[in-house]
This record gives sequence, C-alpha cells and structure tokens, in this order.
Amino acid sequence: MNMQVKNIRALREKQGYSQEQVAGYLDISIATVNQYETDTLAIPATTVSRLALLFNVDEYDLYQDKPQQHPILSAFTFPVDNLLSKDLKSIAEFKKIVLNYSHLVKALKSE
Repeated sequence: MNMQVKNIRALREKQGYSQEQVAGYLDISIATVNQYETDTLAIPATTVSRLALLFNVDEYDLYQDKPQQHPILSAFTFPVDNLLSKDLKSIAEFKKIVLNYSHLVKALKSE
C-alpha cells in the first residue's frame, strides 16, 4: 500500500470521519472511498486536493511518511458526530480561504 493511501486512511480515522462522511463530502460512493483506502483505485488529483483540505495538510504531505497538519487549519476542527456532508464542504471551503490568506501573508512578509 502506498504512503498516500496509508496517510489518507490514518488521517480520516484520526479525525474521526467515517467513510460515509468522506464519501458525502467528495460526492462519491462509500465503495469508492473504500477502494481508495485499499489502494485498488487511483485517487484523482482533484480528490487529493479536497482530502488535504479536509485533513488539514498540504497535498504534498500526503505523500510523506508523517504528514504535518497545518496548525492554523487545525484550529477549525469540529466534532464530527453530527456533521453532514454539506457541513464538511462548507468547512473545507472556509479552510481553503484561510490557507490561501496565510500563504499570501507569508509571501508579502518575505518581499
């Protein structure tokens, strides 16, 4: 099993998301999420991007041995028990805005 697949499954479990919640967030079937996690189906790049946001990591980190979660994004964690897929989508969109803002601020400071 490749590192990306291991990380996606481990991060999903660590953050308490079910395969059903992730499937709803991605607008795919639970069976497809299972195939991603068992490395029987390649994960499209756009899906990797969406999962990275959901799990508070850079896409690149999903391919590394120990992905580092963004502290700024980790501040926006919510109890997952009662979250709907539309809630996860809204949270991920907000995280993307925060992450882009953070990168912009860093870029401006380095000029």
